Amino acid sequence: MTMVYGYVRASTIEEVKQGSNEGQKELIEKFCKERGYDLKIYEDQAESGASTDRPAFQKMLSEIDGANIVVITKIDRMARSLIDLLNTIKLLEKKGIGFISLQDKGIDTTSPNGKLLLQILGAFAEFERNLINQRTRAGKEKAKMKGVKFGRPRGKLKNGKFIDEKMVLELKQKGLSARAISKVMGCSITPVLKIIKGNKL
Repeated sequence: MTMVYGYVRASTIEEVKQGSNEGQKELIEKFCKERGYDLKIYEDQAESGASTDRPAFQKMLSEIDGANIVVITKIDRMARSLIDLLNTIKLLEKKGIGFISLQDKGIDTTSPNGKLLLQILGAFAEFERNLINQRTRAGKEKAKMKGVKFGRPRGKLKNGKFIDEKMVLELKQKGLSARAISKVMGCSITPVLKIIKGNKL
């Protein structure tokens, strides 16, 4: 028997009240009933599609080995990013699980045409990734030209706290090594070295 995992999502409580999730469920249930498929529904309410960190979505992925096909009504219910969508589909493909979007023509990895379309979408996703990387690099270069510094400030630890720079310098002037100072201060040697180097000691 073919097992379908159906995923439905509404971005807001208002959408839920208006019957968005119920409408999605009905379409998926109809699809499965016509084909004699078993169905398990995973439902997220008031969860943004901008992130894949959604309770029901993550639960579905954790139990994905029990499915033969994942069915949604539209791809924007699964993800708002082409990259996130294709990453999910690749995960399913590795496990031999099909993916069908009922209202997006051609999005069906159980068919040869659907697989071809996904290859084309994959090329667009790669293009999107490259554009994002280029914009990020360009943005950093402009910021550096304006004097913006990246990374943690000197003396700031990973937990957000600052070590006592004055004490570090005093201990260094007394002849302690950077490693010894880090042990006294209860931190790693990296921020101590930054402070010493920054003060040219």
